[in-house]
Formats: sequence, structure tokens, C-alpha cells
Amino acid sequence: MNREVKVRTRSRRRWAVLIALMGLVIAACGGDGTDGEGEGGDTTTPEEARTVIRFAFAPDPVWDYMNDTGMIVEWEDEFNTRVVTSSTWDEFTFFAGGHGDIVSIGTQEVPVLEQETEIKTVTFGKYNFQRSPMMRRSGDPYEELPDVAPGSPICVSSPVSNTQFWSVAMNELHDIAYFVGGGDYELIVNDHFVNPENLLNGDCEVAVIIPEAAAPYLRTGEIELMYDGLLPFQLYNEFSGFESEEGHVMSNLFSSTEEFYDANPEAAAAFLVLWQRGIDAWSDPAIQAEIIATYPQHFSVESDEDIAFIQDFMSGENDWFVDDVYLTEDWVEAEKAIWDFMVDLDEGNQNKLDPDFPDPRFEVIEAPA
Repeated sequence: MNREVKVRTRSRRRWAVLIALMGLVIAACGGDGTDGEGEGGDTTTPEEARTVIRFAFAPDPVWDYMNDTGMIVEWEDEFNTRVVTSSTWDEFTFFAGGHGDIVSIGTQEVPVLEQETEIKTVTFGKYNFQRSPMMRRSGDPYEELPDVAPGSPICVSSPVSNTQFWSVAMNELHDIAYFVGGGDYELIVNDHFVNPENLLNGDCEVAVIIPEAAAPYLRTGEIELMYDGLLPFQLYNEFSGFESEEGHVMSNLFSSTEEFYDANPEAAAAFLVLWQRGIDAWSDPAIQAEIIATYPQHFSVESDEDIAFIQDFMSGENDWFVDDVYLTEDWVEAEKAIWDFMVDLDEGNQNKLDPDFPDPRFEVIEAPA
């Protein structure tokens, strides 16, 4: 795909209001002061002050595993660094409020973040693929969204994140306008973990939900995946004009402020070392099964049956964790193609990108030998 990667300038007002409102929620909940790292470590060593990384990301089982097994403390001592974490499902808003140095953020969100906040970023690693599929109630005849009557309510988790992906998917596959606040359907925003009940209660006709939030209902068959069971990063290969042998469309890239990255390139490189160690552990089938069983709350499962279901669900092609957190130049160019598709969205779609917006910055860090 050789189209020029560009981005669209849009009204800042709607995002400014969202960011302001979410900032109030975060402040009220004390969201910017949570420690999730090797708990309780000093911020200084006898030799010199440690580099502190303020990191915002969604609750994560691999992080919990690394914390509880001592991997984080070991890494902090090795690299004279400390990570202070803030756990949030809305990393976009948290980072936009200036509360973090590094954030996990979706590829589609990076240019929007820069455009709406004027925060310059540097993306230097990858972690999770976009995984939120479209779901229906058991017995409903919906295979794809065009089977659902226009104007019907759809449960989503955010106006950005996976909704940006589905805006592109619906435009490319069906010529459907899909976005919060307009378009061909009524998108209703609620938490991932509330939306399965909303779907079953009939509050929406279909829903886009992370698989782990719906795991018990997927196991019993009360809720089913649409689009032949494809997750977004798998469905992306169905888009006309896109071809890549590598996985693409990330739900979680590692992005920092440009100011932090340029002042702390060694800390960014060390940060990837830590996460690659976590990914290497997750890639071991036995450890992966152990992590799911030890931290079932991350997958909304409690019973042995539900735990076994999600272990099986993630043991094959549905595993949304990358094998390698490190970027390559070829991978970056292919990943940016999602922005081309966002440029092609119709006028009025809030996820449309402006052709004259400059590319956000990516940096390729070499993996240590």
C-alpha cells in the first residue's frame, strides 16, 4: 500500500470537553497517584537518583505477574530506574492531561492525541493487538453490521480506541458511517465490563467488547462473535489494498512524550527490555495458563470452567499479545497504513484524519544482543 500517509485537522472543542471531563474523574479517583511497580522501592539509590517513568496503562495480567514474581524490582535495580504506574482504561485521556511520561495507546489514537492536545509523542514499542470484536446475542441473525437495522443502538467502550478501528472497518467493508454522536447507527458509550449485560438486556442490538469482558457469556453461548469470529487485528487483513505478513493494528503501542524520550532514550530502551521479558514469559504456554489462572480478574472469569475457556481461547490465533515488543522500519510503515484508511472516512465522521497532518514520530530501538 503506497498511498501517502496523512492526517486530518479537526475541531478541538469536542475532545477538549471530553478530556476536561475525564480529567475531573481521574482527579476525583486519585488516578494519577497509583503505584503498580515493584511496590515500595526507593526513588533513589546510594549511587545516583533513579530515573522515574510515570506510566499509564490498562490493568494487565503480565504486569501483575512480573510484579509478583519480582521481575520488576530486579529490572529496576538493574537499570537504576523506577516505574510509577497509573491504571486506567482510558489511557488516551490520562496522557492528554499531562499525567504520564509513557502511555499504552492505540495506533489510531496517536495522531488524534497529537492533533487535539498538541502533545508531541514518540512511539517506540508495541504490546497488544486491537482485539475488540463485534458481538451479538445467541439466536440473533446478525453475521455483519449491515444485517442490523440502521439507527439501532450499538454498545461501545469509547469514542476513540476500538471505535476508531470499527469506523474504518465499516467504511471499508460496507460504506457505513460509524462513530459516536452521528453516523448510521446510535453508538452508546459504556464500560467494557458493563456492555455484555447491556447487550443481553436489549439496551443495544450488538456490542463491541474486549473478549475477556465477555468470556463467561462466550463460554455459555449467550453471546457470540460476529464477522466469522474474527478479532479486529485478524479482520484487518480483509481490507482492500492492505497486505502484510506481520500482525498489525495495535491496541497498545508504547508512546512517550517527545520531551521525555529525548531526555531519557536509555530509559525507553530499558522499558522495552522489561516488557520483552514479560512477553517471553507469556509466550510459554504453561506460564500463560498460570497467569490466567492466577489473575482471572483480568479476564472477568471466576469459575474453573470460565478460566479453562479463556485459556483455550488465547492459546491459538486469538492471542492478542505480540511476540516481540521491538519495532522495525518495515513494520512501522505498514502499521501507519491505518491512517490512510482514516483519511478516507467521510466528512463529519469524528474519526476522520486530515491529509495535511504530519506523521507522528516513531523510533526503532535495537533489541539488546
